Amino acid sequence: MKILFSMRHPGALRNYSSTVAELAKRGHQIHLTFMKRDKLADPRLLDVLTGTYPDITHDSAEVSQRAWLGMARAIRSTADFLRYRTPEYRDAAALYERAAMRVSPAVQAFSRLPVVRSRSGLRFVTRLLRSIERAIPPDPAIVRQIARHSPDLVLVTPLIELGSDQVEYIKAAQALGIPSGLCVHSWDNLTNKGLIHAIPDRVFVWNEAQRKEAVDLHAIPDANIVVTGAPTYDQWFVRRPSTTREEFCRKVGLPAERPFFLYLCSSKFIAPREADYVKRWIQALRSAADPRVRDAAVLVRPHPTGDNQGLDGPELRRPNDVAVWPAGGANPVDTDSRNDYFDSLYHSVAAIGINTSAQIEAGIVGRPVYSIRAAEYITTQEGTLHFHYLLNENGGLLHMSPTLAEHARALSSALDRTPEDERRLREFVKGFVRPRGLDVAATPLLVDAIEGLARLPARAPARASLGSALLRIVLYPVAARMKTERPVARPRAASPDGQRKSRQDGPVGVVR
Repeated sequence: MKILFSMRHPGALRNYSSTVAELAKRGHQIHLTFMKRDKLADPRLLDVLTGTYPDITHDSAEVSQRAWLGMARAIRSTADFLRYRTPEYRDAAALYERAAMRVSPAVQAFSRLPVVRSRSGLRFVTRLLRSIERAIPPDPAIVRQIARHSPDLVLVTPLIELGSDQVEYIKAAQALGIPSGLCVHSWDNLTNKGLIHAIPDRVFVWNEAQRKEAVDLHAIPDANIVVTGAPTYDQWFVRRPSTTREEFCRKVGLPAERPFFLYLCSSKFIAPREADYVKRWIQALRSAADPRVRDAAVLVRPHPTGDNQGLDGPELRRPNDVAVWPAGGANPVDTDSRNDYFDSLYHSVAAIGINTSAQIEAGIVGRPVYSIRAAEYITTQEGTLHFHYLLNENGGLLHMSPTLAEHARALSSALDRTPEDERRLREFVKGFVRPRGLDVAATPLLVDAIEGLARLPARAPARASLGSALLRIVLYPVAARMKTERPVARPRAASPDGQRKSRQDGPVGVVR
């Protein structure tokens, strides 16, 4: 079987390297195509896969739709922005602001009109935008790229980036009569990014919560959804520590005779200026009534894409007390970095964080997970839908405290764990990560489902309806003008003064 797998960038292989490798082991040919460069510029996973399996190849996307690209991005960005006007997102200020950066001030002003903000108004505008999306033809360069490789099926991940060009792969596959599938990239993707603008034949999700998200938030037919578990986490179920506790503590600079709490930093979007918060968190621990908490050591693990400025301060690098390691964070994609990451979780007594997938990984390793309702991060904690799954889904994962002082008291329970605590943790991991059973790996289930996608009955190439064809004729002059104006800005990372800048560059391979 030949598979064309579109990924946003090579960094997506962190979540899907096991899937790609398993497909190759089963004798399938996989061609990876990337929309842009990885911001971490880390080629290790790609190099290992292509070096190990000759049937894995790769290139860059060939988006070149000059006539329609500007309109397509604008329509998708507008639809993605308007989802944050719905009641489900009334507390998601940070998500709203991020989506607003992708649209013009005129669109933002339009969305504030009472008739548009009403439920019926939003529904009407959303239907109109979907009609325009259907009228926009698939990018001819993407159609040619897929036809050249002649795959049996097309896969995409993550697809739901704001204003995503990856929609072209789904539309092009449909135009060619090739089955298509979305591999949901992460636990938060269906709730805090963009919409699915073209419906794939299959959507592969982690759990029943994501199945409901796909149906309720993205209008995916339930018959198109397959629950497989989370393949990205399979590695942590079978991994074992590479060091003794004494060896690990010596390696990071902590005393082996004292337990340590592991603070897991979050991404820059979730937790800007996190170093200041970490310092206050450590002060709260040092004021705890329980001497075991007060005297515990602390290991701070920076996020590889986090706001790590200030984590190198002297108050966070005290010998025999606090360690920040590894410096600057590390992307656990090779044996050594994965061992270091696993050992950090395994040898800790508990993991603490604001809102990060590492909290789920800590639960898999069997460590209790704690968090605090931080006022400065309220919109990226409980203001995001996916965070509530850590609180509620299958009994919840997080021990959540309203203040730092109460959190410091709650940490005593990490040192006095009960069988009920262990059961609750296992139930969350089973329901959220491995719904088929804790001993049933997700990667083979996903690969089975992908093979099943290829066996779907042959479908005729999609053709535009009469209504879409007529709308396309009407829209073409507008699209031709938008191609030169390029109204959709691509936000870049914040500058040192905290002000965001924008850029107009598109994905790798765009022809202007």
